[in-house]
Amino acid sequence: MQPERITALSTAIIAFVTIIGLMFGFYYNLKLSGFESREIFLFEIIFIVSVWIFLIWLRRKIKNE
Repeated sequence: MQPERITALSTAIIAFVTIIGLMFGFYYNLKLSGFESREIFLFEIIFIVSVWIFLIWLRRKIKNE
C-alpha cells in the first residue's frame, strides 16, 4: 500500500470515530436534558445531513484545486 493511501485511510478512520463520539455525546446530553427520543432523532438527522453537506463541499473544493 502507498503511504498516501495509508495516511488517507487512517485519517478517515479517525474522523469517523470522532463523528460517532460526537453523536453519542450529543444524544447523551439531549437525553439528560429531558428531550424526547423523537426530537433527539430529528437533531441527529440534522447533524448527519450537515456533516454530509460539509463533506460534499469539501470534495468539490479539493477537486477544483
